[in-house]
Amino acid sequence: MAPVTTAVRVLGLDRTRWARVGPHTLWSATALVAAASVLMALNRFGGALVDAPRAFLRLALVGVWGWLGLSVAIWLIAVRLPNLSGRSANRPRRGSLQHTLAAAGVAHIPLLLLGLVIFVAAAMLELLGPGLVAATFVFGFWFPAGLVTAIRHAHGLTLARALAVVAGPYVIWLLVIGRHLLGQVQHLL
Repeated sequence: MAPVTTAVRVLGLDRTRWARVGPHTLWSATALVAAASVLMALNRFGGALVDAPRAFLRLALVGVWGWLGLSVAIWLIAVRLPNLSGRSANRPRRGSLQHTLAAAGVAHIPLLLLGLVIFVAAAMLELLGPGLVAATFVFGFWFPAGLVTAIRHAHGLTLARALAVVAGPYVIWLLVIGRHLLGQVQHLL
């Protein structure tokens, strides 16, 4: 059981990490999302950033707008649908919009690490396999699992209810934003 516990801790899927995340970490979460988005745009445009700053900025903003849309959708589902919240009528609600934004922003750490893997493997070492493996793991497991854990803690939900709250917005995010990001950097995977 120790390897599973260690893997959960290393991937940031344990509750102790999310206990430190709250509305007070919104600015650092915003910086994390911005860094992940800029790194993906840098992977795509590289030195062409000087020649095409608008395209670079547009791609970086896609990641930021995607985070905002994903967070607001999750928050609306988690807070506005009382039958999904799992709370009794006399128990206070926890998850504010700021807390949801911060939690979803910190959950973007796998995307930042994916950007680093693509940058090192494809741009510096000119290897095209590691990026695909990392992207499959990040988009298929790590990022959605991080979102579920973050929202579970931010809103005080059970695992099943957190899965129900995150599933729809994540699939939409994956089809719109994730597909666009991967479409921009697929030649590096």
